[in-house]
Amino acid sequence: MPRPNLKDHRRSQILDAYEICVARYGVEGASLERVAEEAGLARPLIRHNVGNREDLLQAMVDRFLERSRTSTRQMLDELPDEDRLMTLIDWFFDPRYADPRLVLVSEALIAAGSNDPKLARAMRKWFRDFLGGVAAVVAQDYPDAEEGAVQAVAAGITAALFNFESLTLIGPMTDLREASRAAAIRLARSL
Repeated sequence: MPRPNLKDHRRSQILDAYEICVARYGVEGASLERVAEEAGLARPLIRHNVGNREDLLQAMVDRFLERSRTSTRQMLDELPDEDRLMTLIDWFFDPRYADPRLVLVSEALIAAGSNDPKLARAMRKWFRDFLGGVAAVVAQDYPDAEEGAVQAVAAGITAALFNFESLTLIGPMTDLREASRAAAIRLARSL
């Protein structure tokens, strides 16, 4: 039986710790010292298994983007054949599907993108891909709708989702969740 690859395990452990630190302190505040402490490893092991701070950021961004794409793809694949958009809206605003760490990491990466053009491009593509997935569901459920209307409704639903998710980090906001869900449904029904 082959031995498990310790380097792959350590890399994953380090990236998990870095993600926690980015969620907690932002990209700038996620120092190698904090990552090492969170991972329970010596700082030289961070460099040995992942690299310097820039390598660590790139590895986490790549992993974040891949996980996000996979999650979005799976979510869209699991939608029923009928009433896909209403099901998607229900899922978007259902607290059982919330991932606060993912929200914090995405917000930290968006903020860091203001000083990093390469990261900004990656995050814009991430957002456009997500928005494109929502627009595809809208277009499937409303095949006679004009393209501009489909894009506007997809953008409105996505904006309501991102706004709601970012504000729930400060505590339960049931009233905002319900109002955001209702706004998304009204947008969908406007087609």
